[in-house]
Amino acid sequence: MLSKMLHNPIFVVVRNEGYPFLSPRLEMMGYEIPESGWSPDDSFLKSRIHPDDRVVFDDLLTRLFHYLTAIPDGQRRNYKYIFELRHLGKSGEWTRIVCQLQILDFSALGNPIELGTIDISPDQTPDTGLRFTLINIETGEIVPFEVNDNSENSLTRREMEILEYIDRGMYSKEISERLSISIHTVNRHRQNILKKTHSGNAREAINYVRRLGLLS
Repeated sequence: MLSKMLHNPIFVVVRNEGYPFLSPRLEMMGYEIPESGWSPDDSFLKSRIHPDDRVVFDDLLTRLFHYLTAIPDGQRRNYKYIFELRHLGKSGEWTRIVCQLQILDFSALGNPIELGTIDISPDQTPDTGLRFTLINIETGEIVPFEVNDNSENSLTRREMEILEYIDRGMYSKEISERLSISIHTVNRHRQNILKKTHSGNAREAINYVRRLGLLS
């Protein structure tokens, strides 16, 4: 009903379990909604978040979970958390969006069930990182919550260079010779790339970075 009433995309996510509901309006933002209308992969919406903002987003969600689970059951619905971050739009350009989440309940596995809405941010400053606000909607209080700096989690110029060579089919030995660095250094960069892009292998990292428009 809420999805039909509002013009902005709406979703329901169960942390670590999936999306029981995805509004068809998400297609306007570049998402391909599964025919069933839901996704078992709870990283579905995260796939189009800027990689720098994605690391901060994941860190905030983890710390929020611990913060909210320490609050009495009857008070958890009083909190709304608002993210303003960079999102890869349907046109292939970065757009700043506002994503609001609020806990509805907890699943049988103890994971939060959250209602989320997405809207376009009035601030379209392209280089601004993630912004976050935690609000107690019962009292109107804005709860102080630290946003950790993400600069150390961005892919460096060297890591992007190595990723491009990997995409061309070059092995670590070839890359080390091309860049005049040791194979150990190349492999260390490769591990950092996988960690920063949340990927299981180089091909996943390449696809992830290319999907975000950072690799031609």
